[in-house]
Amino acid sequence: MGRDRSGEFFDIRCHAGITPEVLDVRPGIHHLVLMVRDGRAKYKFLLGRDERHWFAAAVPGDGVRDVRSAIASLLPTEVEGRSYTRQGEWFFVRVRDVPPDALYFRHEPLSRGAGSKPHLCEELMRRGGTTVMVSPAHPNGIDAVEYQTLIASDPDAWRLNWRQMVRDAQVFARGDVRHRDHRTIHLDGWHRVYMNRERFAAHARQIAFLD
Repeated sequence: MGRDRSGEFFDIRCHAGITPEVLDVRPGIHHLVLMVRDGRAKYKFLLGRDERHWFAAAVPGDGVRDVRSAIASLLPTEVEGRSYTRQGEWFFVRVRDVPPDALYFRHEPLSRGAGSKPHLCEELMRRGGTTVMVSPAHPNGIDAVEYQTLIASDPDAWRLNWRQMVRDAQVFARGDVRHRDHRTIHLDGWHRVYMNRERFAAHARQIAFLD
């Protein structure tokens, strides 16, 4: 995506032998489905506008043929048939209680890794998951053994602005959730946090659930 005097725009460029094809366009909601052919492989993307900015998401599943099915393919299976609140790639489902052994934090970020811009939760509880070290060079995190091996083999690696985070934990949020590309939402009571299914698309960049 780029920006000029008229605002944001999609700049789609393909290597030789790669063929793009628009499968469906929904002007009313500013969405379209783009399929990219690479030999026999077919990769599909949902492109559109979400509140304030344009976005592009790799969509999983062979059954995606239009905007409706692309949106459905990104919906977490855990929220199907349930009421939820969404902000970008995150879905929040109201729960009665959180696990008693969950750890409590304030002003905690949610990130899908791979250099994404984090969403900031006013209150958050976390249970389980894997502790990882995250840096700009390792946006999805590396575990303690990998981190120690890297530091031992590269004396300059400690300069990479590391941050300790937790990957793939059970996460519960309450209060305001902020992100500069989205309207702030307010969660009245604890909500279980789920990430969309983009990470299951074979053509998506490797994605992790970090907080």
